[in-house]
Amino acid sequence: MSTAAAASTAAPASSVARRVLGPFFVPVVITAVAFAVLGLGLVIRYAFYTSPDQAAVQHAPRISDTAFETSATGVCKHYVTVFNTATTLGKSPSAGQSGDFLDNIASSFDSMVARLAALPVAAPDRPAVSQWLAQWRDYNSFGHQYAAAVRSGAEGDLVHSDLSRIDSILRQRNGFAKANHMAACAFS
Repeated sequence: MSTAAAASTAAPASSVARRVLGPFFVPVVITAVAFAVLGLGLVIRYAFYTSPDQAAVQHAPRISDTAFETSATGVCKHYVTVFNTATTLGKSPSAGQSGDFLDNIASSFDSMVARLAALPVAAPDRPAVSQWLAQWRDYNSFGHQYAAAVRSGAEGDLVHSDLSRIDSILRQRNGFAKANHMAACAFS
């Protein structure tokens, strides 16, 4: 087949599309290109980008004490049930009621951490578990501070001044739990 013959068969396909789509040919082509670029962007994003939460799981210390993992998961599952059933707040709570509610949640987390700290941990895993529990205590301390700030109407200032630190603690704490088969202990 000659080059001229190949060109003559390719041209009709383009002209057929132009004829069928009429004045919509250019917008359809632009839309198709935009979707192709968007699709390529999504593929690149998911292939090469790691979210901060995924990075926290990847960088979390690993423990080998499966008995601790199992026991800790049981403790955390108990508190998931507590939070799902025992924590309710009315539709229009006062600042005091909201503060009390948040303080109650922080106190429940304090109790959970005390139970987790009482679990036996294999010696090689104690430093990693101790660090995880310290992150829980820091987060819970902020929870009590936040509850007090809500009661006094100053929560905005507290959140703005401490947001990145608390976000980092939450991410690392949950990353450790997920990396060590204790997803029930990854509270947000």
